[in-house]
Amino acid sequence: MKIVALSKEEFDEFAYKHKYSTYYQTSAYAETSRYEGLNTFYIGFVEKGTLIGVTLFLHKTFYLYYKYAYAPRGFLIDYTDPKLVRNVTMGLVKLLKKQHYAFIKIDPPIICSEKDRHGNVIYFSNTVNSILATLKRNGYKHQGFNKYFENYKPRLNAFINLQNDLKVIYSKVDYQSKSIIDKSVEAGVEIYLDPTGNIDELYKFTSIKNKNRKKRYYNGLYNNFSKNNAIDIFFINVNTNKYINNMKMLYDKEASINEELANEVQDFEITGMEKQDVISRKMESDRALNFYKNELVYSTNLSKEYPDYVTIGAAFTIKHNNGVELVIDSYLDEYKKFNPRYVLIWELIKKYKSEGFMYINLNAVVGDFNKENLGKYSDLNNIKLSFNASVIEYIGEFDLIINDHIYEKFLEKTGKKIK
Repeated sequence: MKIVALSKEEFDEFAYKHKYSTYYQTSAYAETSRYEGLNTFYIGFVEKGTLIGVTLFLHKTFYLYYKYAYAPRGFLIDYTDPKLVRNVTMGLVKLLKKQHYAFIKIDPPIICSEKDRHGNVIYFSNTVNSILATLKRNGYKHQGFNKYFENYKPRLNAFINLQNDLKVIYSKVDYQSKSIIDKSVEAGVEIYLDPTGNIDELYKFTSIKNKNRKKRYYNGLYNNFSKNNAIDIFFINVNTNKYINNMKMLYDKEASINEELANEVQDFEITGMEKQDVISRKMESDRALNFYKNELVYSTNLSKEYPDYVTIGAAFTIKHNNGVELVIDSYLDEYKKFNPRYVLIWELIKKYKSEGFMYINLNAVVGDFNKENLGKYSDLNNIKLSFNASVIEYIGEFDLIINDHIYEKFLEKTGKKIK
């Protein structure tokens, strides 16, 4: 087997069709990574004159003149072929050792299992154990089956299948989530697809969630992925006119109901259990009326400050092959009451279903399905999984160590322990 340098065109042509193809293994992602100070190169694995695998490497010097190489989401090879894995590994070690690389990191999207929203296993790979054994046998150090965010990329992702009819998809959404969506829409929450590439506005929100990403990274994403219409930017707004009008309508409607119930409470002909039922409904209406009154006051004040709309969040997706990935969504905490993520996810489902995509990857979730253990990740899991998303568990992250001593230096610098 030979290792050859590839042009980005040669790389993309092979990578796009591969079983493990992701947007992370594209020239567009490589060019974006340069905005973060990472260097890139493309290589191919050739056997008997045929290209049988490729990979994009991101690399950076981290100690003296030593570097690490990262293949985001792993090499695009057949991991079920032990001979191929061995040959690729030996070839890479021989090549990169000469160029002062200390280790190679990979995190291939090899599926271990698929679980339903409750954590029940609905699929388990019959090849993952043999792949894991092959990688370990060839010197790859597995970073474990972690449940949180210890890796470069999340090990567990929530996927929504878009191949069913939209009515079927909606029928499987949690009842409480449907109610939240309806109330959020009544409160004026709207999703706006931005056609202009307004990175300045996007960054106001993404920087809240990920302070390590600089604006130039998002500029890079948009510049590179928009060439193939592969990126969508969304802003989540509250239409203040709609908000105040709907709250007034709901207040007036509830006030009318409340008045009728007040008259029934005073009706002495209504007695017994029927009277208790009326009193209960009157108390419930009182609470609703007070809620709409407060909402009317809040919406009035908000409308004075923002006569048309206020932007409360932002998100962007990347489209690749037959799927869509929600890369990041972020919101202002002060508008949390609007539950904007619920509306965003439902609108994404409708949009990408209508465009013929087969799935949406809602991105990271925690691998603990006990709600009592989720803590700060409670909303992250509960919202995504309430849309009947299934959880795909990947095999995880591996380090192929080329220089033990320098690898230890890397772990010291990053605060990680040797596993």
